[in-house]
Amino acid sequence: MAALPETRRLLDGVRFLAGVPSDAKDRLAGIARPVRHPAGATLFRRGDPGEGMLLVLDGLVRLHLSTAGGRELTLGLVGRGEPIGEVALVDGGPRSADATAFTPISALMFRHADAGALIAADAALALALLRTLAARLRRTTDQVEAVGLQGLPQRLAAALLRLAAVDPSGLVRLPQGQIASLVAATRPKVNAALSEFRARGFVENARAGLRVTNADGLRAFAAEG
Repeated sequence: MAALPETRRLLDGVRFLAGVPSDAKDRLAGIARPVRHPAGATLFRRGDPGEGMLLVLDGLVRLHLSTAGGRELTLGLVGRGEPIGEVALVDGGPRSADATAFTPISALMFRHADAGALIAADAALALALLRTLAARLRRTTDQVEAVGLQGLPQRLAAALLRLAAVDPSGLVRLPQGQIASLVAATRPKVNAALSEFRARGFVENARAGLRVTNADGLRAFAAEG
């Protein structure tokens, strides 16, 4: 388990906790439990008991819904400094979606059983959680809008930028099948869009994946949708 001072230092760098008083962060650090998951690991599934909130320190997590027939809808990506399962931290209810580690991740777990009294006692902490819940709702709305109203090339451009941003070397290391799942498309269509991006100089092949070579151009292209 990480030392308390190190955990406390990590909490100081979390954006959504910026307005939380120092003493409340001290108490949060005291109940945090460090966890690690390899790429591809299932963090939880829809309907699982809501143990609490995970705060991602490094890596990328995909939130998604799936059917018994294997169809999936990606709800969003969660990266460094962002929480997962904040609803369960508040109400202790079951998980509302699946969460899968897209890359190896390290995180802090805050259990509902430990955090309830802290939330009730500190208005600033409760407000921080309300703000992050509102932000999550907006991101989910944006994701649904993107799938319904944006073309695949624009969705793919945004996804590549996000994936490259969380990799230490700036590469997109996911196979095309996983990228296709992320942007709600088929692999052949993703392959065709990537060929267009290569032709326009947005990306290039690298030994371990794809390298974004023109982030500004790719960002402007994503915004066209």
